[in-house]
Amino acid sequence: MELLPAPAWSDVIDYLRFLGTELLVAATDMLDDAIDRHGVGAINDAVADVCRSLMERVTFDSGTVDIHRVVDQVAWRTVEASGDERPGALDRQRSLIVFLGSEGLPCAAHGDIASWSAEEFLRNSIACMIGLLGVVSDDQQVSIADVVATIEPPRSVGTPEGTFGLASRGSGGAEPFAGVVPRGYTANITFVGEERCSLRAVLARVALLRDVAVPVSSQSTPSSADTFIPR
Repeated sequence: MELLPAPAWSDVIDYLRFLGTELLVAATDMLDDAIDRHGVGAINDAVADVCRSLMERVTFDSGTVDIHRVVDQVAWRTVEASGDERPGALDRQRSLIVFLGSEGLPCAAHGDIASWSAEEFLRNSIACMIGLLGVVSDDQQVSIADVVATIEPPRSVGTPEGTFGLASRGSGGAEPFAGVVPRGYTANITFVGEERCSLRAVLARVALLRDVAVPVSSQSTPSSADTFIPR
C-alpha cells in the first residue's frame, strides 16, 4: 500500500503553490502556521526532501561530469533563480547542494551545515528549494506551477553506472590528465557516466565512496520562524 505524504511535506508543497501564484504574504503565513504545528525540524526535513526530489530532475547527458564545476554552476543558478542577495549566498548553496545530495554520508559540506541554527537551515534550504524550482523550470521549459504540480517525495537514489577520475584544472600549461596535480592546478573529481544521470545520483555516488553514515539533521524547534521569500 502506498504511503501518504507526511503533513509537513504537504504543507511545504502548498507553500510553493502559493508562491507560484505570487501570493507571498499568504505563503509566509501558511508556512509560519505549519512550523507552529509540526515544528521546524519536520519542516526542514520536508524542504530537504523537496530539494532532493528537484535534484533528481537536474540531469546530465552521458559523458564526463566535472563534479566541482557542476556544483558551482547549479549553486550559481540557484542563487540567481531564488533572488537571494544575502552575503555568502553562493557558498551556502554550494554547501547545501553537496550536503543534500550526499544522503547523510560524510561530505566536505557537513561541517558548514552543522554550524547553522535551525532557523538558518530553514532560511537557506527554502532559498535552495525555490532556486532549484527555477532551474528545473528553465531546463524543462515549463512553468513554476507545472513543476510544483509534479513534485513527488524522493525515492531511494539510484546508482549511476560510470567511472570516477581525477582531473587537474589550472592555467600553468601542464597536461590536465597527467596523473598528478601540477603546481598551480586544482584537483577536481570527475564522473564519466555511461548514461544520462541526475545531480542527486552523482552526488550520492560520490558520497558512497565513503561508508560511514552521519545524521542528516537534528534540528531543534525555534521560538519563531524567520522565513526567506525571494523578491
